[in-house]
Amino acid sequence: MCPEEDNLDDEMVKSSNRFVEDGNDIVVERAKRLIWMKNDTYQLTKKWMSWIQVRDYAEELSKQRYAGYNNWRMPTTPEARSLYDKSHSNKDHWGQEVPVDEIFNPGFGFLCWTSEVRNKVQAIRFGYRRGVTTFDDAYRTSRGASRLVRDILKADNVL
Repeated sequence: MCPEEDNLDDEMVKSSNRFVEDGNDIVVERAKRLIWMKNDTYQLTKKWMSWIQVRDYAEELSKQRYAGYNNWRMPTTPEARSLYDKSHSNKDHWGQEVPVDEIFNPGFGFLCWTSEVRNKVQAIRFGYRRGVTTFDDAYRTSRGASRLVRDILKADNVL
C-alpha cells in the first residue's frame, strides 16, 4: 500500500459538473486544469502495455498531436486516484463495475499506470476496482493500461 492512500475519501470530488466532454474523445476537468482522454491506452490499442510502452505511446500520441495536443502524459498517482469516485459506476474491460465517472467510455483497464517510478524498475499502478495503489515491474505488460492526461495551457483557450 502506498502512503497517499490514507485520505482517499477526502480527495474525491463529488461535483456532477466536474467533467465536460469537449469532442475529439477528450474530457475537460476545469477545476484541476486537466484534459483527459475518454479512452485509455487499452481501449485505443486493444492491447496491454508495460509502463515503458505506455510512456512511449504517450510520446507517440503527442507527436501525432492526438486531439490537437502535443503534451500527453501518464497521470500522477493523485490524478489517477482522483477518478475513483464511489458516487459513479462504470464498467471495466471485464464488465465489472468500477467507481469511475460515466463520462469515460466503458471497457477500460481497471489497473492504471501512473507516472511515478521507484528504483528505476517499479512503477505505481492505481486499481479502480478497490481504489488502491500497488508497485509493479515497469517492464511487465500484465493488464497494463493508462488513461492519458495533459495540463491545460493558457494558449488552449479551454477555460
